[in-house]
Amino acid sequence: MNELIAKSEKSGSIYSPLILRLTNPDDKKTYEELLSGKAALFLSDEIQSQLRELVKSQRPWVRIKPEEYEGLIAAHLNGAPIDTYGVWVYYPWSHRLVHLLDEEEFIEVRTNRNQYKITRQERDLLATKKIGIIGLSVGQSIALTLSMERGYGELRLADFDTLELSNLNRIRAGVHNLGMPKVVIAAREIAEIDPFLKVTCFFDGLTDANMEDFFTGGGKLDVLVDECDGLDVKILARFRARELRIPVVMDTSDRGMLDIERFDLEPERPLLHGTVTGIDPQNIKELSNEDKVPVILQMLGVDNISVRARASMVEVEQSINTWPQLASSVALGGAAGADTCRRILLDQFRGSGRFYIDFDEIVSDKVNPPKQTGRGNPFRPLLEDEMRALAAAVDFGPMASDIIPAEKVIRDLVEAACAAPSTGNDQPWKWLFQHGTLYLFHDEHRSFSFGDYRKIASYISFGAAYENLNICALKAGLEPYFKFLGGPDQKIVAAIRFRPIVNKQEEQWLVPLDAAIYKRVTNRNQAPKAKIQPDTYHQLANFAESIPGAEFELFTDEATLDQLAEIIGFCDRVRLLSKEGHYDFVYHEMRWTSEEAESTRDGIDIKTLGLSNSQMAALGVLKSEEVISTINDLGGGKALDMLAKRTVSAASALCLITLPKHYLRSFFEGGRSMERLWLAATNLGLAIHPLISPLYLFPRVVYGNGEGLDPKFVPVLRDLRKKFCEIAAISDDRAEVFLAKIAVAPEPQLKSFRLPLEKTLIIEQ
Repeated sequence: MNELIAKSEKSGSIYSPLILRLTNPDDKKTYEELLSGKAALFLSDEIQSQLRELVKSQRPWVRIKPEEYEGLIAAHLNGAPIDTYGVWVYYPWSHRLVHLLDEEEFIEVRTNRNQYKITRQERDLLATKKIGIIGLSVGQSIALTLSMERGYGELRLADFDTLELSNLNRIRAGVHNLGMPKVVIAAREIAEIDPFLKVTCFFDGLTDANMEDFFTGGGKLDVLVDECDGLDVKILARFRARELRIPVVMDTSDRGMLDIERFDLEPERPLLHGTVTGIDPQNIKELSNEDKVPVILQMLGVDNISVRARASMVEVEQSINTWPQLASSVALGGAAGADTCRRILLDQFRGSGRFYIDFDEIVSDKVNPPKQTGRGNPFRPLLEDEMRALAAAVDFGPMASDIIPAEKVIRDLVEAACAAPSTGNDQPWKWLFQHGTLYLFHDEHRSFSFGDYRKIASYISFGAAYENLNICALKAGLEPYFKFLGGPDQKIVAAIRFRPIVNKQEEQWLVPLDAAIYKRVTNRNQAPKAKIQPDTYHQLANFAESIPGAEFELFTDEATLDQLAEIIGFCDRVRLLSKEGHYDFVYHEMRWTSEEAESTRDGIDIKTLGLSNSQMAALGVLKSEEVISTINDLGGGKALDMLAKRTVSAASALCLITLPKHYLRSFFEGGRSMERLWLAATNLGLAIHPLISPLYLFPRVVYGNGEGLDPKFVPVLRDLRKKFCEIAAISDDRAEVFLAKIAVAPEPQLKSFRLPLEKTLIIEQ
């Protein structure tokens, strides 16, 4: 006995108390040894009050007077000494020795207040049932609630983890239990509630080695409660539960979401209501943590997760360590889980499904949140008659040497022009060919967005489109020349005419770029960093700087790249956290399905972003304005920087193109420089990935005093702007046109669509 006591005191795995009946000589000896050896430091003898409750429960119809209890208790004892009546229970972990009624009477008194929400017959039926619980956060709350109601005969607890200080925000335990196995903490508290309940602990959690014992050892489980964090365990446990026809209950501690899967009644029922597909026991363990993220989101349903929880997902491993849980949610889950288990076991509930006990909806101010809205588009689509009127007012008379291209040639030239890049693939151009002149117009209805501040982005696109047309025309034996007509309030950008080729040298130099016009693509594919030869960079610089005034700067130093990544990442974050920027990203720029991309033939197909499964899932979370607003309010969003940092980390170099003076004409010419660089890079087998968020935000700071930005970001952006200018050795008055990653990477399989030519070109002879 002394050895057992000593072992109990030293072991952190002991969770079963000693139950002593002093009418048994061996138990009486143990009792005396506990007292004499001072193992029992605390003695609790409230048997008198328990007997009072017992005799009262046996006569609920009688109002017993205080002075009558002594006689009733004596009659009940029937001469037995009160000190030896019932049992003495020793809890070795707390050195407490407690005097209690024996099992039958203890159960009768302890469950007396359950009547008739739980009848005696139901209580006795529940006492024959076996429940298994995996995971002991919400799981502990369910276990304790079930124990208080006496809702089972055996409880099997599986969790490999020990208690940490950060667990105490939701797990009922004291600081003296830190470092203790969670299963032991729960089992000990259950034993202190009811020492007659049977609890079995699985210290390694649920594993391949112990799964059969957990599910069937000593009798098959009647209900499985899944509260574990591991996706593989969730899936594997459900496969086994379905095979054995065991119902599964799960609470997520978010929005009171409760999942019930009645595999006992529906043995062919899809796991998790069919939300998880393509997963089986053989491949689930092979999934990386990154690949598990979209499966978990699919399982829970992104739109079904609370706004705070979705916002927290973005902040995990950034501003917080892990998925948050609150004690109130865990307590609610304990109640919901225990109640559901009891009703299943008593055949009072036979359904499957997903249910919510969402206090934000049930106890709310009943005010509907405003629907997400962006700026209203003040521009209507550019009309043909309007284009004709604007063209008629242009003074750009023909020259004697001019050539009027055939209609097919014009179509080929404009089709090449429309293959140029544009912000969010908005394709802001329209074309009118009339009397030998090709007019380029700005359709502001298409380009109106957060990214097109003061038309800068559109004019870069117009320059790129003109350069494609120029190269294609040179190949066709024509030399285009143009009159620039653009301006802040102008809808007409340029008038273009054609003549015989005068500059043969430029023709020979530029025509090879024609082969890249339809191959050019934004290449977001990640690949290991590759070294590019200086001569290759020199070729790119020559093409970029062949436009008068254009300057090409290259960044290859690791420290500099890291600094630029910080700047780009923060600007990406600001763009998404800005209300207008987020709205444009979700509703103007992105095409969330391939069907949508093919239907609209504009915007960016999400599949072209080259994102991993987890990043795609995260992007789905970020679609919500409420989530973005919450992240912003919490001062979070650092995770939004990470994609840029990941992108730059694989860059061979970053490059920057600038031109003198912050004029729209400079951005037009800069677009030409950008396109020559990009086409040359394509011919050289290089990947170009624009990283232009700083170039879209900095003008708002320098020229617009933070227009359209959250004021809290403006001072930071000013500092980053200063840092950027120092790195690039430029002044504020230069037109910053293009910032991009240069790398060696596989060619993307998908490209963005383009609008049909009939929607952008009008030909009138």
